[in-house]
Amino acid sequence: MEAALTREIACRRFKNGVMRPFADDVAVEIRVRLRLAGHGERALFAAPIDPEGLALGHAALDMLPQGLVPVLRRVEGLTFDLDAVSDPRPAADPALPPPVAAPDLLALVTRFIAAPGLWDGTGCFHRAALFDAGRGEFLARAEDIGRHNCLDRLAGYGVRQGVSLAGLVLFLSCRVTASMMEKALRAGFRMVVSRSAVTGAAYDAAVAAGVTLVGFARDAEARFTVFTDAAGRVVA
Repeated sequence: MEAALTREIACRRFKNGVMRPFADDVAVEIRVRLRLAGHGERALFAAPIDPEGLALGHAALDMLPQGLVPVLRRVEGLTFDLDAVSDPRPAADPALPPPVAAPDLLALVTRFIAAPGLWDGTGCFHRAALFDAGRGEFLARAEDIGRHNCLDRLAGYGVRQGVSLAGLVLFLSCRVTASMMEKALRAGFRMVVSRSAVTGAAYDAAVAAGVTLVGFARDAEARFTVFTDAAGRVVA
């Protein structure tokens, strides 16, 4: 049986000059613990969605050097014991992801934002997704209360499926801060598209790494801002 993602809370709402009793839904959080042999332990707060995938992805991005990936050794409740092994995934083609036309990119933003999700019930969830331009489809989507957890979940997908993230486009609903860009770079992404803002430090990191960075991708307003794109991945 799947864990509940929200729970109802009795509260009061002030609206139109009147205070009234109100029942609101809030997001549920769980504590996920991971112990990575030889590399330490972590505890994460997250939505009760696929905790194993979250543990694998967080270990891959935040606890292991390049060339190693985690494998599951034992599970006890929400505690995951992991080992590190050599990454068996082949290197991604440096030509990927291929260029995308501006109107097509806007259409992808619409697909990304319009997909059913958990935001509507609580206003509390971020989302992220992996787009494969060669196949013309989103391979995986992730939602969580924490934006970093979303990226961890996508990394967990890559570990499980043996898929390199470097050839895929990362779509985000959240701001691209320095910490988010650093995590995207560790994951290997070469193109990041966000519905929200981009910070100066994230821009500098993207420029230094040659990553295409797109922000303010708003489908309803039919616009986006290309902050850096030395590889020419966004074309008119």
